[in-house]
Amino acid sequence: MNKALILIILSLGLLSLGYAQAVKLGYVNTDRLLLESNEAAEISRLFNLDKQNWSNQIKQLDDQIKQMERSFEIDKLTKTEAAKREAQGKIDAKKAEAGKLLEDYFGDGEAAEERYRELIDPLTLKIHNLIKKTAEDEKYTMIFDVSLGTILYALPALDLTEQILLEMNKDTVKPPDDGTIKPEDTSPQPGDEFKPDFPGEDFKFDKP
Repeated sequence: MNKALILIILSLGLLSLGYAQAVKLGYVNTDRLLLESNEAAEISRLFNLDKQNWSNQIKQLDDQIKQMERSFEIDKLTKTEAAKREAQGKIDAKKAEAGKLLEDYFGDGEAAEERYRELIDPLTLKIHNLIKKTAEDEKYTMIFDVSLGTILYALPALDLTEQILLEMNKDTVKPPDDGTIKPEDTSPQPGDEFKPDFPGEDFKFDKP
């Protein structure tokens, strides 16, 4: 049984109960809460800083590889075959190190995903608790989440999103947008290919 059908059955059941007791319904848009709260903005800032740091580490390795390859090309005419193999081995090892770091940070289920979950989970729990508190304090029978896409129509007066958002933001401050950190300036974005200058596989990752 899908969620839409479950909600329809529950709603009809609640309406029938309304004859015996008052039914109070409301809804929230949790997607909006996750996008517009001050804490969500701070999470985005911290996550972008982490991604910038990881990307900088990978770029440093990439720069080292370029320098090693330039030195190899300059010196290869004067090197013995054994020295060439040793130098090439060091270049290959550095490339492998850079590829592993890229996968560790931005591969599926790796550092980027774990860090995002670490940052976002407390906020989603806070939203859940605020919605539950509002329901209990104001005697709501049921509160729906319109971000799930299962509610086809509801009166705007039933929308509790702004009320919850104000409660979330009352003790927090939105971080200033000074333009120094932007997602597009830090690392590969969700769904994009990250293509380092050194040879190797391209990696894709999805934002958690």
